[in-house]
Amino acid sequence: MKILIYHWNSYNQKAVEDTITQLGHNTTLFKEKADNIEKDTKYTQKLIDTLKHQKYDMLFSINYFPVLSQACHETLTPYVCWNCDSPLLAMYNNSVFYETNFIFTFDYSNYKEFKDLGVKHIYHLPLASGTNINLNIPAQSFKYDISFIGSLYEKNSFDDISHKLPDYLCGYFDGALYAQLQVSGGNLLEKLLTTDICLLIEDIISYHKAPDSFADVRTLFSTTVLGFKAASMQRTLYLNRLSVYLNRKIFNEQKYCLNLFTGSNTDVVPFVKCHKSVDYHTQAPFIFNQSMINLNMTIPNIKTGIPLRVWDILSCGGFLMTDYRIELLNYFEPEKDIVIFEDSDELTDKAEFYLSHDSIRNKIVQNAYNKVSKLHTCKNRIKNIFDIISKEI
Repeated sequence: MKILIYHWNSYNQKAVEDTITQLGHNTTLFKEKADNIEKDTKYTQKLIDTLKHQKYDMLFSINYFPVLSQACHETLTPYVCWNCDSPLLAMYNNSVFYETNFIFTFDYSNYKEFKDLGVKHIYHLPLASGTNINLNIPAQSFKYDISFIGSLYEKNSFDDISHKLPDYLCGYFDGALYAQLQVSGGNLLEKLLTTDICLLIEDIISYHKAPDSFADVRTLFSTTVLGFKAASMQRTLYLNRLSVYLNRKIFNEQKYCLNLFTGSNTDVVPFVKCHKSVDYHTQAPFIFNQSMINLNMTIPNIKTGIPLRVWDILSCGGFLMTDYRIELLNYFEPEKDIVIFEDSDELTDKAEFYLSHDSIRNKIVQNAYNKVSKLHTCKNRIKNIFDIISKEI
C-alpha cells in the first residue's frame, strides 16, 4: 500500500515508521505541523491537496488528530491512527464520528467509551515496545539497583490554579487526590467531580474549546488538572518511601540505591539518587536492561490500559515492578512475568524480596522477554491493524 505517515515526536514514532516500511509498504512522511490540531483550515486544505494529487491508500498517525481526520473525510481517504495516550482530548471532537476513521486505542475503557458514543471504526489494541535495539537478555551484570525513568509532574495545572480556588474547593480536591492515592488500578477523580463541583469550576476557570469539541468540564478538569497532580503526588510519595527504606535497610550486608532519571526538579525526593533525563532511544533501553528492578507508575488518566513504559522495559530484558492496571492480567502472569504492587508498603516489601533473590528475578525477566518478543512486538501490532483495515475496507 501507498501510505502517508504523519510524523511527530511520539516515543514510538520511529519504531512504527520502520515497521510499516519493513512490511513492504510504500511510505512517505508528512512532517508539517498544524497551528491548531483541532481546526486549521489552511493546513487541512494543504493536506487535502496532497492526498488528492498523490492518491495515497491511507493516512496513518500515532494518536488521533482532528485536522488529519477532516482532510481524510473530504478526500474519502482512510485515516488510521493508533493512540499511545489516553484519554486524548482531541478525540472529543465531532470529526471522530467520520466513517473514514479507523481508530485503535490501547486503553479498553477509552475504547468502550467511544464505542458506546457511536464511533463506528474503533478498536482496542494494546501498545508494543517502541525500542529498536538488540541487547543481551538478561543482563549479566547490573549498573543500577532500582531505576525509574520519568517525570515527577511537579509543574502541573493544579498548582498553577490552586490560588484561584476558594478554600472549601481546595479542601475538596485535596480529599479527592488523597482518595485517588488509596486506589490501585482505578480512577476516582472523574467520579468525584459532581455536577455541582463542575459548575463551580466553570465559574472559576475558562476552557477555550474548539467549536467542534464536545469534551465537558468533568473530562477536561479530571484529565488535565487532577490527573497530573495525582501522578505527581504518587510518584513523589512512592519514591520517597522506597528510597528511605533502602537507605535504612541493609539486605545481606549490602545497601541498595534508588535511581531517578528525570528532567524534573528533584528537591522533593532528597534521598533518591537523581540523574539527568536520558534519551528514549539511545540511553533508556540500556538502563532498563542494566537495572535489577525497573519501576512503572501509571498516571491515573490511563484507567485500564498498559502504558508504553511497561512494554519497553520488558522488551529490553528489564525486570518490571508496576502498579496495577486490570489489562496487565490479560497478557502477563503476576510473579511469573511481572511484579505488581498496590501500595507503597507492598512496593518496599517486594523490592526487598526481589533484590535479594537473583535467580527468581532473572527467571521472571526471561519469561517476560520471551513472551513480549514473540507475541507483543510492534510488527505483530501493525500486522493486526492492517488485517483489520483490509477486512473493513
